[in-house]
Amino acid sequence: MPVLRFYRTPCQSGDDVSATKKVSSLLPAVSLDSVKTEFCLYVEVVDEKVLTKADRAKLEWILSTPFEQDKLASLSYLPDIHDTEGEFLIEIGPRLNFSTAFSTNAVSMCHSVGLTDITRIEYSTRYYIKIDTSKAGGDTPLKTADVESTLVEGLHDPMTQCRYLSPISCFDLQVKPETVYEVDVIGEGRAALEKVNSDLGLAFDAWDLDYYTKLFKEEVKRNPTNVECFDLAQSNSEHCRHWFFKGRIVVDGQECPDSLFSMIMKTQDQSNPNNVIKFNDNSSAIKGFPVHLVYPEETSVPSRFVAKDDITRHILLTAETHNFPTGKLTGRKTDMNET
Repeated sequence: MPVLRFYRTPCQSGDDVSATKKVSSLLPAVSLDSVKTEFCLYVEVVDEKVLTKADRAKLEWILSTPFEQDKLASLSYLPDIHDTEGEFLIEIGPRLNFSTAFSTNAVSMCHSVGLTDITRIEYSTRYYIKIDTSKAGGDTPLKTADVESTLVEGLHDPMTQCRYLSPISCFDLQVKPETVYEVDVIGEGRAALEKVNSDLGLAFDAWDLDYYTKLFKEEVKRNPTNVECFDLAQSNSEHCRHWFFKGRIVVDGQECPDSLFSMIMKTQDQSNPNNVIKFNDNSSAIKGFPVHLVYPEETSVPSRFVAKDDITRHILLTAETHNFPTGKLTGRKTDMNET
């Protein structure tokens, strides 16, 4: 599907100033002439021809900054560079193998105003960086891979972002899933698991490798697939099962009376007994106090708010979130991951 491009400058109010400070910190030995930024908004549509003039006006209204519609254009505000010494044009955007939370919300807004042919919207940040070559020393590297690499590494988060070397023309990455294959534990033994452990980054330790080798070779008597090995690494990990933290500990041949986890939990027996939640479902809280607040008179239907003085609010100490790059993923899947 075609992708339309729109440009908005500056990225945020005062963003050019903050970008200049960021670039200066990355290149402290270089004198900067100017740093300019802009957003590039990529809009995927089912068919560009179905967008009427009125539809395009709605889309531009959604994409533009309030009261600054004149700062949205179909052409870039930044100058083109053609191997000019001391000039860099770097574009940083989200990894395209999943839709971002921004895209989900933006597409929802478009659909709400009738732009149902828009399927995805992503945005990148484009940096135009010009170095003052007149103040650069003779040995100062300007247009080099090292300087450009320093800028790229410092301007993006590799977990969720990457550099776009050219404008995005399609969101279809045509990524083919890896073939499912067997890990030859029957024939090669532990060495086969060691290889897949290294290739897939499964973080199996020596005990894991010994256990799974015996499991598949002597008990199950079949080879596991790479998918099974990856699943074992996740679902049987310390993070999910706490088999080490809650397990039996043997030191110098003597089994310790308590697990590491139970030793920590026992501290509550000698502390202030003011826990409301302790070591439960990734959270803890202590007893709070009565507070004055407004509260719905009827919680099941729309109603007026009334003042109440006898509502106790407890104090939350810790909580664990499950936030993925695309936003929150709640429900049974995350509960299963924490089982």
